[in-house]
Amino acid sequence: MALEDEDLLREILLRLSPLPSSLPRACAVCKRWQSLVTDPGFLSSFVDHHRKEGPPILGFSVKDYPEHYEVVVFHPILDPPDSVPLSIDFGHCTMLGCSHGRVLIVDRESLELVVCAPITGEQQRVPIPTEFDRGCFMGTVMCAAGDPGHVHGACHSGPFKVVLVSAYDEEKIACVYFSETGAWGNLISTVGLFQ
Repeated sequence: MALEDEDLLREILLRLSPLPSSLPRACAVCKRWQSLVTDPGFLSSFVDHHRKEGPPILGFSVKDYPEHYEVVVFHPILDPPDSVPLSIDFGHCTMLGCSHGRVLIVDRESLELVVCAPITGEQQRVPIPTEFDRGCFMGTVMCAAGDPGHVHGACHSGPFKVVLVSAYDEEKIACVYFSETGAWGNLISTVGLFQ
C-alpha cells in the first residue's frame, strides 16, 4: 500500500544511490516508476538530495605516451553495472581540462577540439578558430544551462560552452563556443593590455 502513495514513492526513489545504474534500474520496474524517475523535477530533486555527498567518481582520465605521442585514456573505477566503459581512441591529442561531466581534448592531427562525455561516450568535434592556429592555447569546457532551476550534476547531457584563450607576442585573445548554436562567438583581443 505504501508504494501506491505517489509522494511516498517519490521520497523512497530520491534515496536511491547516486550510482549510474540506480535510476535506469528503477525505470525498468514499471511504467509508473519510469515516468516518475525521468521527470525533470524528480531529477533535479535527486541531484539536490545527494548534493552533500557529491556525485560519484566514475573514473579518471590520464595522459599516456605510447610511441612518443600523447593520448588520453579514461579508466573507470566502479564495478559493473556502474562501470563506465569508455573506449574512445583520441589519437594524437592533448587534454585541456574537464568540468561538469565533460572532458575537453585537442586533436592535434585534425586540428579540432573534442568535447567528450565519458559517462555516455558521446563526443562532439569542434573546429578550432584560425586565430588560435599560430600558437599554443588553453581552454576549458563548462555547463551552459541557463534555466533558473538548473542543478549541476547531470550536465553531461545539456548544453555546454568551450572557452579558448591564447597569448601570442603582445596580443591576448579569447573566444567562446556555444553548443546550442554550434558557433563561436566574437573574438576578444587585447593588445598590450597586460604588459
